[in-house]
Amino acid sequence: MSKNPPSMQNYITFFILPVHMDIIQVFEKIRDLPFHCPESLEDKDYRCWGKTRILYAELRKMGFEVRFRVCEFKWAEQRIPKEITSKSPDEIGQHLFLEIKLSDNWIVLDCTNDSKLPKFNKWDGKSNCEIAVKYAKMHTPEESQRLEQIEHEEFKENFEKYKEFYIKTNEFFEKLRKRLG
Repeated sequence: MSKNPPSMQNYITFFILPVHMDIIQVFEKIRDLPFHCPESLEDKDYRCWGKTRILYAELRKMGFEVRFRVCEFKWAEQRIPKEITSKSPDEIGQHLFLEIKLSDNWIVLDCTNDSKLPKFNKWDGKSNCEIAVKYAKMHTPEESQRLEQIEHEEFKENFEKYKEFYIKTNEFFEKLRKRLG
């Protein structure tokens, strides 16, 4: 057996590429969970918050350094009909996504919109994803971590306030999927 190190191309093909393919597959699996706001406390949470938390856990299990990021947006500026956004109890919303550290760079990962919706991210394993909302303010990584914990802790007590909005949002996305489907 040769004691020479493998060529860089062989190294990339056999060691780096399969890892990135696994990351892409995990990203797509979670992205393609149909976006769904919980309609009860027992219902699945496939909003940006829930899906991002699932992706965070999966990537951490795989050994990747990831961090939460939160941005703020105005509901009125999103591509959702006003009759739905007006049901939000708050004019300003918060959006959760991830950053993953690859080759000493933080890369944006946003798995919010599933591939049955008109606009979704198709990640190549190395470039930034587009953030799913038109945001007005980006929080620091430290502030984002704090905001993620607050949302997680306060979800149950805030649920009733958002329930009608969540139901209307789900109806909108289901109609959109059927129309495109």
